Formats: sequence, structure tokens, C-alpha cells
Amino acid sequence: MLKRKFEFLISIPILLVLVSYPILSTSSGADLIQIRIWTEKNEYLTREPIIVNYAVKNIADRTVRLNFLALSMYFDIKDQDGKGYANKLYLSFGFAYPDSLEPGESYESGENITDGYGVVFPGEYTCVLNNPSPEAKSNIITIKVKDAKGDEKKALNLYLEAEKLKYTKDKDPKKRELGFLKYQELADKYPRSVYAPLSLASARGVYRYSINLEERSKIIPVCKRLIEQYPKSLYFMSAFTSLVEVYEILKDKEGAIKTMKELIEKHPNTKISERAEYWLKQIEKWEFK
Repeated sequence: MLKRKFEFLISIPILLVLVSYPILSTSSGADLIQIRIWTEKNEYLTREPIIVNYAVKNIADRTVRLNFLALSMYFDIKDQDGKGYANKLYLSFGFAYPDSLEPGESYESGENITDGYGVVFPGEYTCVLNNPSPEAKSNIITIKVKDAKGDEKKALNLYLEAEKLKYTKDKDPKKRELGFLKYQELADKYPRSVYAPLSLASARGVYRYSINLEERSKIIPVCKRLIEQYPKSLYFMSAFTSLVEVYEILKDKEGAIKTMKELIEKHPNTKISERAEYWLKQIEKWEFK
């Protein structure tokens, strides 16, 4: 049996000064669990999201207790010069082990090491997932990051321009809006770029939590575009979540139902229609979970 986390966590720098506890509650982790990691490809471009997938399997004859959320914090990443990259997300899991694996059961998920570990520079990186105590290690993989060239370089430069406008110290709303538009401009000019879905996801982030409802509503077409044009991106699931959140904040049940029905009609028998059907049921009951 396989347990899987369907949405990747977006790493946000948080520091909680608390006591950290080991991920497993047993002293023979290597004999209890088997860890495997992998990526979809071996080479990436600068700032391209790098997802390291991982699978943890219970190879023992008894239940193993662990914390699924903690797993992604224990990657050991080094570049060609031996420099280590630590997880930017600091959390404490206390003494709780809320999750478990039965004999033969596995759990799979993935970590965005570009955001979570700051792997954004050209170079060659080795990566292994270490269970801290007791020791249980995964296989080692090598990841190459290369400078973007040609249209990808132009797309990256546009993305970085948008980033600067989004995070200006003076928090100028006009600059913020310009950044919002530049993110979308990238997807307009370079729709096949590896940075296109990332840029749309970043555009969504500009107004995702705005208290101004007019600003918040601006992300509706961005979320739709992410869903329809990039259903294979790591932002697919969260784009649906963001879309529903906006309609809920706007108290626009009718609009939410209309959007989900349109997605189902335009994309029958696809990943898009499957997810839209799920949310349609939630929206019709107005139960958002």
C-alpha cells in the first residue's frame, strides 16, 4: 500500500527555537525502513524548480512510527566544492510521531530543493536523504544545474525583473502591479519555458493573500491558466486550492461552480476534469477542506 502527499510544501523561512526530536522512535532504523530518492531528470537550469522525490518503505514486520512532514528536512546536499545547503524551513516536531507505516507500506512525496535548500546556482550537487536518528540513508543522486541560454535566459531575466518589482522595499503598489504583469508577460512570450509555470505561480503569490478583494480577484485568471496550460507542473494542485480560496473569500459560490463546470466541459476525462469534479462537490455543499 502506498501513502502519498499530493501537494508539495512551499518552503517559507520560519524559525522556531524548540527542541527537535528524531524522526523515528526506534534504534534500528536501517533495518526498519528503506529510503529511495530520485529526480525526473539529471540537468536543470538556474532557478528552475528541482523536485527531489522520495519514497520511504517499511521493510520490517511491525508498524514503524514516524513524522511524514519531517522527512523533507533531512536532505544532505553538497555542491562540487563541498559546500553544504541546509533546509531553510526550521520546524520542531516535538515528541509526536503522528504518522505510521504498516509492514510493506510506503510513503512518497517530494521536496523543492530550489526553494527549500537554495539550490539556485550553476554547479553539480550530490543529494542524499538521511534519517537522523537512528541512521537510515537513501541512495545518492547527482544533479547538475546549468546557466540558462537563449530564450530561456531571456525568460529568466524577465522573471528576475518581476521578482525585484514584487519585493521592493518601498512596497510601491504600482511596482507590485507591474511585477504581477511581468510574471504573466513571461508566460505570454515564452509559454514553453521551464520558467513559465513558476512565473504564473509567482504572479498568483502577488495578490493571493491581499485583504483588498479587487486585488485578490486578479489571481482567478492566473490560476485558471496554470491549471489549463500546465497540468503537469508542481503548482497544479495548489492552483486549484488558490482558485477555490478566492471564490470563498469573495463569497461567490455561483462563480466557483461555473468555473469548475467550465473546466470539466473543456477538459473531459483528464487530470483537470478529475480535480474540478472533486472541488465542484465541495463547492456545491460549500464545504472547503
